[in-house]
Amino acid sequence: MNFRHSRLAAAASLMAAVMVGTVTAADASTVAREHGFATQARAAGLTSSQAQELQDRIDTRLAELGGVQTAANEISLPNGSELLLPLPGEVRARDLDAPRQTKNVQAPDSCAFHTFCAYYREHFMGEVLRQKLCDELLTVPGSWSGPGSWSNNQSTGTVARMYDDRDMLVYTTRGAYSEDRTGNWSSIYWVDACN
Repeated sequence: MNFRHSRLAAAASLMAAVMVGTVTAADASTVAREHGFATQARAAGLTSSQAQELQDRIDTRLAELGGVQTAANEISLPNGSELLLPLPGEVRARDLDAPRQTKNVQAPDSCAFHTFCAYYREHFMGEVLRQKLCDELLTVPGSWSGPGSWSNNQSTGTVARMYDDRDMLVYTTRGAYSEDRTGNWSSIYWVDACN
């Protein structure tokens, strides 16, 4: 059974269960959301197998990091940051549900204004962690080690501070807009994006 048919079969089963009153509203909401993600994946040009591959990667990251899936390739993490995954066959993550909102021309498309973005790989490639809330800290996943990059697209002049696992300051960025296309996550444990 392919991805689309399995989702449709699940939705049909859920509807039958709802009619006999054996399913909660949360279950109904989950199927509706998953159907929306499948539609979003198709609109992005993914085949059924690519959409399933993406969903498997999302499920793995949800199990590792927690949070809630908010788009076909996006997770809202418990600390208020967002994790955006590249689509299968692509090297850069992109928003499937939001228009480009960068104030600075040099900022990557995946890093909207008023956001600090951490990229798993150099040159803004791979997964991206996005931090918009200044009262929360961006935690760098333990699997991120080695070369990476970041974009500080916060309001003009805002700096971000990067700390190690002993809460020692490792690096302070220049004021926004600033970036490092060839950084390193090896000693970085968390980031205070709004100083």
